[in-house]
Amino acid sequence: MNKIISSTLFAGVLLLAGGGFYYLQTQKPLPDSVTEVPEHADALAVNELSPAQVIQRIQSGDPVVLLDVRTAEAYEVLHLQGALLLPISDISQNTLRGIGLGEDKKDVEIIIYGRSATGGQAAYKILEVLGYTNLKVLSGGIVHWAEDSYPMTETGAYTGPLTNSRNKVEIQAKEGPQMVLSDTFYDFGGVPQYGGSVQTEFTVTNAGIDTLVIGDITTSCSCTSAFISDTSLDSGERATLTVIFDPNVHKEPEDVFTRTVFIPTNDADTPEAEVTIQVDILEGV
Repeated sequence: MNKIISSTLFAGVLLLAGGGFYYLQTQKPLPDSVTEVPEHADALAVNELSPAQVIQRIQSGDPVVLLDVRTAEAYEVLHLQGALLLPISDISQNTLRGIGLGEDKKDVEIIIYGRSATGGQAAYKILEVLGYTNLKVLSGGIVHWAEDSYPMTETGAYTGPLTNSRNKVEIQAKEGPQMVLSDTFYDFGGVPQYGGSVQTEFTVTNAGIDTLVIGDITTSCSCTSAFISDTSLDSGERATLTVIFDPNVHKEPEDVFTRTVFIPTNDADTPEAEVTIQVDILEGV
């Protein structure tokens, strides 16, 4: 079970205001060095930073932006202090400009995080296509951060810069179709073996100008199935991707494991999108 612990330790987190950067004043200092917080010898992707490395980047005093790409609801439950919020399904040059990350900020270091590294990596690809050149992803996402009780977390609704007064994002369409997923990972947690199938939903958005076409969806294993509510999306339209897992189809791995859904599209940048589910089957239950 994840230990979601909200720390009262305030950090010198970088925020955006009035087109410039400023630091939130601290009530307590961060640890003097990253050796004072847990660190693992995880194998990181070349574009990933561990939680301790993120703290180190903030301690350096160099301009750095924390970008949360989850939903507003998830942000309210737990987020990194000072993080900007822009859900992955709403990312466009227009919305980035709306939160202060316009064209003049494309070389500023942005550390992206989602629930997991998978969500962060998906957002990374979108920002990379949009021309942002100094991007990193938090390894393990906010889940890893909370599991090890790193500092700099807080709860509460987002109060940072918005794209408009209603906190709704307008999609700036690009040429061609563009597939954007609301998330790319979902953790079912413990699932009873004999409790029947479980399911979750993802939102697929066409952020491009041309029609987005979804092909035949497949999965990595027969225990998992998926279908989408619409296979042809005009610009700005959305569809619901439903993913179903049956825990009693056949013998599954012990402990936690994942299954992947493959979604072929006519988006040149994402010819085959993926979403991943995580499961821990409660044997004999």
